[in-house]
Amino acid sequence: MKKFLAVLILTMCSIVSVSAWDDAGHKITAYIAWQRMSPEAREAAIKILLAAPEDSDLSVFYLQDSRSDAAKKLELFMIAATWADIVRDRKFDVRYKKYHKGNWHYSDYFWKQNGNKAEIVEHSEDGGKALEKLVEFDKVLRDSSASDADKAIALAWILHLGGDIHQPLHTSGRITDVEPKGDQGGNLFLITPKDAKPSDNLHWYWDSILGRNIPRQNDACDADYLFPIAAAMMKQYPFAKMQSSLAVTNFEEWKKESFAYNPTDVFTPDLKRNQMPSEKYKKNALRVSEKQLTMAGYRLGELLNGIFSKKTASVNVDENNLPCKIIRRAEYPITKTRPKNPKYEISLLNFCHDPDDIQARPMYPMMVNGEMIMRPYSIERIFKTEKEAREFAAKNGITDVSF
Repeated sequence: MKKFLAVLILTMCSIVSVSAWDDAGHKITAYIAWQRMSPEAREAAIKILLAAPEDSDLSVFYLQDSRSDAAKKLELFMIAATWADIVRDRKFDVRYKKYHKGNWHYSDYFWKQNGNKAEIVEHSEDGGKALEKLVEFDKVLRDSSASDADKAIALAWILHLGGDIHQPLHTSGRITDVEPKGDQGGNLFLITPKDAKPSDNLHWYWDSILGRNIPRQNDACDADYLFPIAAAMMKQYPFAKMQSSLAVTNFEEWKKESFAYNPTDVFTPDLKRNQMPSEKYKKNALRVSEKQLTMAGYRLGELLNGIFSKKTASVNVDENNLPCKIIRRAEYPITKTRPKNPKYEISLLNFCHDPDDIQARPMYPMMVNGEMIMRPYSIERIFKTEKEAREFAAKNGITDVSF
C-alpha cells in the first residue's frame, strides 16, 4: 500500500514533482520519442517495461485505473525515462544500492577554454560512463537471448542517458585555475554569492532551464503542461529538418554535438562566477535546451524503431526529403526466391535509379509522413565491418546509418 501511494503521488495530475531537466526534460524527450515510434515498437517497449524486476519498481508506474491503455502506456514510458533519477532516493535502501549508478549519468571531455573554442586535454579524473553504457544497453536490447527483465533496465537507462548526454554540461569537465581537476559539469561553478545558503550552481541552472522559462501553472498535470511544450518544440524543430543529423546509432556523435555548446553557449563571455546569468543568457540556454531535447527525442524514437522492428528497420522521412542512399543490414545476395535462412550483410542501399531502368528490384519499407511505403533498391556495396561502413558513410555524406 505504501509503495502504491508513492506511485500515485508521482502520477496524479494535481500533484507533481519539481520541474527540471531530470524530470520535465526527460519526460518531454520520451514523449517526442513515443511520437516517432511505430505501434510495433511501442508495444514491444511497454511489454519489456512491464517485465522489469520487481525490486526496480519500474512496472508499478503502470497504474490500474480507468484511463485508456494508450494514456497509461505513454505515462509508463515517460516515467521510465526518469527512473534512473527516481532510484537515487536513499529511503529505498535496497533499490538504491542495486540500481543507483552516479557516474553513469555523464560522459565528460576534460577541456580548457580558449575564447569560444575548447582544447581537449588528457586527465586522470573519472569522466563518467554514459557513453559506454549507451553502447552496452543498446547491445542488450538487440540481444535475442537477453531476458525481458534485463531489457527493461536497459531500456530505462537508454531513455535516461539518451536525454542526459544531450545536456551540454553532462559532457563537460572544464579545467580552470579554480577547478584544476575539472568543474564536474558546472557543479563547482557557483552562480550565487560565495556565502549564500543555499548556493546554486551552473549545472543546476541548466537542468532547471525549462521550468525557469516555462513554469508549471496551478499544479497542471503532465498532459496539460508537458504535451503542449513538446508539440511546440517539434514544430520549431521538425523532424524533416533534423533528420540528416540524427546519426541514430552513433552515440559518440551525440556526445560531441552536445559538448560543442560548452565553449560557445554555456561558458559565454558574459557568464560570471557568483552572479545569476542574465536574461539574455537564460533565453539562449532555453533555445539550446529545446533543440537538444527535441533531437534526443527524435534519436531515441528512431533508435527504438530500429531495435524493436521485426523486419529490417524502416526509415521515417518526409516525402520531400527521401534519401538516395542509406546503410542497413540487408539480405545478400539477392535471389529470385528467398532462402529459408537468408544471410544479412551490412549494405549500401541505393534508391535512386534511372527512371528508364525498369528491372525488378527488392523493396524496402519506409515510413513517409506516418505511412508505410515500399521503395525499390539496389545494393551498391557490402561492408565487412560496422567500422568500415561508418567510415564510408562519413566520407561520402551518408547520414542515415543503422544496423
